Amino acid sequence: MKIKSILMLAFLLPVYLMAQPLEKQKEFDLTRDRVLYTVGYSHLDTEWRWDYTASIDEYIKNTMEENFLLFEKYPDYVINFTGSRRYKMMKEYYPAEYRKVKEYVKQGRWHVSGSSVDEGEVNASSSESLIRQVLYGNDYFRKEFGKESFDYMLPDCFGFLANVPSVWHHCGLLGFSTQKLTWGSAVGIPFNVGVWNGPDGKGVIAALNATRYTGDIDKRLDKSEVFSERLNDNLERCGYAFDYRYYGVGDKGGAPRETDVRHAVESLDNPDSKFQVVLSSS
Repeated sequence: MKIKSILMLAFLLPVYLMAQPLEKQKEFDLTRDRVLYTVGYSHLDTEWRWDYTASIDEYIKNTMEENFLLFEKYPDYVINFTGSRRYKMMKEYYPAEYRKVKEYVKQGRWHVSGSSVDEGEVNASSSESLIRQVLYGNDYFRKEFGKESFDYMLPDCFGFLANVPSVWHHCGLLGFSTQKLTWGSAVGIPFNVGVWNGPDGKGVIAALNATRYTGDIDKRLDKSEVFSERLNDNLERCGYAFDYRYYGVGDKGGAPRETDVRHAVESLDNPDSKFQVVLSSS
């Protein structure tokens, strides 16, 4: 089983990396190079303890404006934001700001992520519902931005059915990420990054321990002992020395704290790094 998962990872990983935005790609030999993919992320619950009006009037507007300021100040900064219907809200209510978002998407700095209409619940959802999430979500991304997402991003969902990696694979997706297993998974966390297979043997690359999306970056990431150890563990377990982590803000959208962004940017391309840091799409 371990050998099969390693072989599948060896097949899926190059395909997934080729799907990333070309203008931001760096070439690594992940059987040797130690790389931490660091995913800046703005988490918005479109409707939770508030209604759509609050999301439209305040949270979506703030998400655009706060990230615009960080883009201007930090040329290497990138952000991930999910949910095609939130982009539809931007287009309808903030057309001028939406045009700026489209320009940042073209530059590879704002990533349309997650492949879905919104970050939904997947425990009670049918397979058809999941398929339609990807169908409608990526269809909007292709029509509006000329891009599509190749991952399903659910940092905040309480549990996942065994069939979902099969469904996502057959939708053409390559990856999945979450941080929710750290909230007390009954089976623990099987791995940090690896291959999650469904009942039919088809699967996706899965980051199952992506850390809190509100997690701090209180110093240079490339000097982190924690992630250095995680990278070593990943290399030993699956033959690839890479890892994946979130940082950002939630649950009302917006942008990561500027101190976190500054430390993330300062982690890039240093001669004394323990490993490479890439500010990445999801």
